[in-house]
Parts: sequence; structure tokens; C-alpha cells
Amino acid sequence: MTMDFRRGLLLIATLLLAPLPSSANGPAPWVVATYAYPQRDRAAAIQPLADYLGSRGGHPVRVVVLPSPTALVEALHEGRVDVAVPNLHAYLQARPGAGDVIALPVPDVPAAQADRYRAVLVARAGIDSVAALQRQAGELRLVLVGRDSASGGFVPTTGLREMGLDPRAGFASLAYAGSHAAALQSLVEGRADVVALAADVYDAAQPDGVHELWRSAPIPPGPLLCRTADTVPCDAIAGWLLEAHARDPLVMAALRAGWPEFGDAQSFTAPPSISLALPDRE
Repeated sequence: MTMDFRRGLLLIATLLLAPLPSSANGPAPWVVATYAYPQRDRAAAIQPLADYLGSRGGHPVRVVVLPSPTALVEALHEGRVDVAVPNLHAYLQARPGAGDVIALPVPDVPAAQADRYRAVLVARAGIDSVAALQRQAGELRLVLVGRDSASGGFVPTTGLREMGLDPRAGFASLAYAGSHAAALQSLVEGRADVVALAADVYDAAQPDGVHELWRSAPIPPGPLLCRTADTVPCDAIAGWLLEAHARDPLVMAALRAGWPEFGDAQSFTAPPSISLALPDRE
């Protein structure tokens, strides 16, 4: 993700998230929000969700796309977002249940597809094992997808730490590509020596001269989030989501288009207990 792209998104999000007071014509809209990702129209992906919630609640709604998962969580805690579609990093960062944010249902991804959502660490020729990575890390350029990515961020960096490698201090350099495809491309083009990315992106490409070093356990998707407030009926919203497959199938169809990790999910299910945690430092 380029700097100009990020700055543009930040400006747009700042303008869109300016507080809207209630007017004589009705209450302030519920803000349904998510985070941007290159080549994905995330506004279109959550518009049917917003429209559905507005229809069920008889309440105005507004869609907002924030520059990053972290910006999404900050806006949620600051009361500028009411319902959020996060990634796993943002879900864990929001600490649902520990304050003013609770977990909503999550897309029910078929088991075989859920098993494929993993992180991988892959390396150029000459780095063909974890032992080689450990020996040569100080000379290698590491590229991740983003600081607040799950499969291209905190999941593989946790794996590196379990190997005794510090992602920040243990490599010759650390850079962020902005997307999974861009991370893999940096390796193919010789601008990186080791990269982390989503396994499905790597499996689909399988470029020559690249070695898979490590693959994570399946990564669960992050449940939707709701800001608890007198004006936001989180319990009712949770119930509406569980009925969305029957009431408005377009809701899940649009979410699948925005998040490939949702696979062929047709409906929502109750949020599971997630044992993963963010590291103390990233």
C-alpha cells in the first residue's frame, strides 16, 4: 500500500468520521466500518451488511472504510464506529468483552476451507530449511504484509520468535509490502530473502526457486465487533446477523467478495473462543 494511498484514505476517513449529531429528522446513523485492502472494494463488501442492519433496525446507516485494521479499532473505541468488520489482528486488538466492545457472530467458513487459511514463511534459493534461516537471519531481508495483518503479520512473526528469531532485530532489514501478492512478488524479484504471507496466495502461485520453510496452524477469522452504547443494540444486531442467510443472502455474498478467507460461507455463527493473542510487541 503506497504512502499516497494511505494518506488519501486517512483524509477521506477523517472527513467521513466527523461526528454527526442527531437532527430533527432522526437519529445519527449507525456507522458500519472496515479497513482498506489493495484491489478489494471493501465499501461495496460491507454496504449490503449496513443496509440489512439499517432495514432490520429501522435506523439510518453509513459505511466507512478506514486506512488500516488499527485505525478501525481506534475509531471503534472512540465511538466513531458502531459495527466493525475486522481482521483477526483488529479483533484481538479490540479486546472484545473487556470494555465497550463485544464480539458479534462470525462467517461460518466450511471446515475444509477454514483449514487452508494459514500463514507461511517462504525464502529464496539457498535458504531451504528453518536451520538455514536461523543461521543466516542476520544477513537476510525479511518482508511482511503489514504490522496489523494476521497471516502476513503477527502469526508468522510469532512463529519466528518460536524459532528464536526477532523479526525486528534478528534480520538485516524488515519491510512491509502492503499486500500478500506484493510480499511474494518482492521475493520473486529479488528484493527480499524471506517473506511471510497467506498460504492460499502462495499455494496458488507456487513460483520457481522459492522454498516453504514454515506453515502455521489454521487461522480463525475475526468475528464482527459492536460498540456497546445506548444507541447501538448489539444484542439485537447479533440476532439479526444469525438470520441474515435467510433474510438477505446478499450480505454474506458481498462479504465473501471482500474477504477470500471467508471461503464459501453462507451464514453467520456464534463467535468462537479464540486462544491466539497478540505479542507484547510487534
